[in-house]
Amino acid sequence: HGMSYFPNASEAYLYQWREEVESQGCAFVVTTMLRDAIGHTISQTKGMIKPNLTLDEFMSHLEPENYNQKGVFVTQLDYLLYNMGPRNEYNATKEEKVRRAVELLQRHFDVLLLSDYDRFTDIIHKITGWSPTTMKQANVFDGDLNYSYAELQKIKHLTEANGDTMFIDAVKHLYYGHLEHLVS
Repeated sequence: HGMSYFPNASEAYLYQWREEVESQGCAFVVTTMLRDAIGHTISQTKGMIKPNLTLDEFMSHLEPENYNQKGVFVTQLDYLLYNMGPRNEYNATKEEKVRRAVELLQRHFDVLLLSDYDRFTDIIHKITGWSPTTMKQANVFDGDLNYSYAELQKIKHLTEANGDTMFIDAVKHLYYGHLEHLVS
């Protein structure tokens, strides 16, 4: 998860890996699990507690003028495109970033789910033939996250301005028929 390539710049590796694995008669399955964009960003803010950052300091890399700065955390859209590397060094618009991310998902990802952990687990078991095992719950934050209305608005605004909300909406539309009732 934390050591993957930057798919935006290293897409050729994804093609090569799939070709290499499938040429040996094995299935190559690329999966990912995404979450609600704003909820994901709020969840990431627990990372500002240890270094004792303010919300403004924690979120500053998402300000439009800081489009190419590496931040304390990475949004889902930026992680898919750039991993932990330099963010948006070509100053792509949020629309361009979303288009490219969706293109990468459609070309290379076989399983994509939104916050559906039980279904994800079932799919992985079916693909791999693994038996279900009980896993200890990890990566759990047991503190409190309290925000003012203004802080929540800032999180919402910066998440939307970065393209993450548009990205999740596009994923919902393409993979879950979100808003299908409006176009049929």
